[in-house]
Amino acid sequence: MPKPGSTASFHRFSAPLTVPYPRAEPAGGQTNEDRAKEAEELRTARKYQFTAYDIASGLVLVSRGISYAQAGHDVRERAARRWGPAVAGDAARRHGTLVSDWVEVYAEALWRAQAPCQEAWPDTVLVGVLPLLAPGPGGRGGAPALAFSVFVALTHRPRGRPAIFAIRLSTGTGAAHWASFLEELDRERTGAPTRVVGDGSPALATAVRQVWPAEGGADTARPVLWYDEHLLREEARRICRRHGLDRREGRLWQTLQRGWRGRADWDAFASEARRHAVPDLDRWLALAGPVMERQLAARDRGRPVSRRPVRAALAELERRLGARRAAFGNRARTERLLRLMALDVSGVARVHAWADLICVWLERSGGRPASSQRRIADRGGRSSLRSRADVGGSPDHRAP
Repeated sequence: MPKPGSTASFHRFSAPLTVPYPRAEPAGGQTNEDRAKEAEELRTARKYQFTAYDIASGLVLVSRGISYAQAGHDVRERAARRWGPAVAGDAARRHGTLVSDWVEVYAEALWRAQAPCQEAWPDTVLVGVLPLLAPGPGGRGGAPALAFSVFVALTHRPRGRPAIFAIRLSTGTGAAHWASFLEELDRERTGAPTRVVGDGSPALATAVRQVWPAEGGADTARPVLWYDEHLLREEARRICRRHGLDRREGRLWQTLQRGWRGRADWDAFASEARRHAVPDLDRWLALAGPVMERQLAARDRGRPVSRRPVRAALAELERRLGARRAAFGNRARTERLLRLMALDVSGVARVHAWADLICVWLERSGGRPASSQRRIADRGGRSSLRSRADVGGSPDHRAP
């Protein structure tokens, strides 16, 4: 049935197929014109078995970490579209092409409709990278190797939780990969962020200088690189624990906990740290001291600078990808799946909302998707996600 207010008399959800119906052979005696008409007719499924709600249900399932096969099975069960009598443990009936095709066709439309900051940079950007390791060529006994990395960028919304507004795949985590990520985002958006909150890695700092080289009176000033104070504090805590300086009644440990509130508290902690004369702590303070003095002086009330949402988002993405990380091979489809996961992590993935968005999008395109399924499939056994020709630079496997 059409949605209230819709001008369409009905909805068509069948996507054009990229190949004719399997085993369709032209009958003898047909002219070339007849064969062309029949081939054209066979490109579209005559009876599509799933509604927009079924499609949205499958997409929400995979956005929450359910496998393609399990999501397809659940959708078929809910829609009573089984292939035949259910057989316990019959794995052949649990393939993932149904929902993976939906991801390819509909994920981009959902992302464009719900992801924020698609036109212009937000004022403050929180960034992070998740390196996903998988067993090496030697199997379980081999050393883990980088399967792929996931770069994310978040922004704080005026009301509500922080949202992921960009997510990309790459084959490494070094400076060249950071620069490629930021350059792609910058080409898609106007302006520039005022502040980039990162993990303090040299790779990110190098990339920021490369992407935004202008400073001072230039039209586009370089964003201020803000370091994650949580990571700095955790490093100081590790040093204190390693040297037995983590006694709760000790003044060093007490000043360490309070040292991040303001300049006076930081000065008290720095003075106490120097008094203990621990070489590891002195070296850390030589690096962290100038950073904290600059950031404490530039703090603005009401402008969040905590990178906690990035750490939470990366941890959730890692959980959802789980043991399947080595199974992903198609870059474009995996990136679409990650965008659905990002929408769910941002709190906007809802079955009814996505069903409505799918209906609206299909109405605008005359009832059919803009592109048919499996257009982005890899050919000849090649894995587009494993290819390392996309960007140079050596990988840097720092933890997020």
